[in-house]
Amino acid sequence: MIILDTNALITLLMKDKDQAEYKNLVAFLNQAKNFSMALPMPVISEFIAGDDNEARSLSLLKPNAKFKNLDFDAKAALSAAKVYREYRNLPKNRRSADPRQKVKVDIQIIGIALANNATAIISHDQGLKTVVNELGLALAVYDYMDNNYFEQMASVVVVESNKFQ
Repeated sequence: MIILDTNALITLLMKDKDQAEYKNLVAFLNQAKNFSMALPMPVISEFIAGDDNEARSLSLLKPNAKFKNLDFDAKAALSAAKVYREYRNLPKNRRSADPRQKVKVDIQIIGIALANNATAIISHDQGLKTVVNELGLALAVYDYMDNNYFEQMASVVVVESNKFQ
């Protein structure tokens, strides 16, 4: 399963289709069509908060064939709590410089991903990537806005881990 972060969802639904970031994202989604795609509820909430198109926003809450909606349920909450506990214990120089509340939302998304056995998160969020990388979580984070996007996809190996499952 592959998770889309808010910035990827915004790119997919709202960006100019001629922009490189949109093309990179669509190319990846086409390449990964054998995987299921999912949207965590915090992602949907963040998207709806900034979207003026009410019909589009509400359609994200309805089940559809393209994306599975993932709740922040008890299993995700436990995963997120474990991630946050480990993250909090990192030295400050290894933590994200993002505000604490943003980091907590990122960790909720990571917790949902881990609880649902996702293999990757598509995101341009460096803070989210920092949390995953610094804790050595069994998730790949693909930055679709990076010019080396396809090299990233080919070079990242998802390591099996039972640490947060």
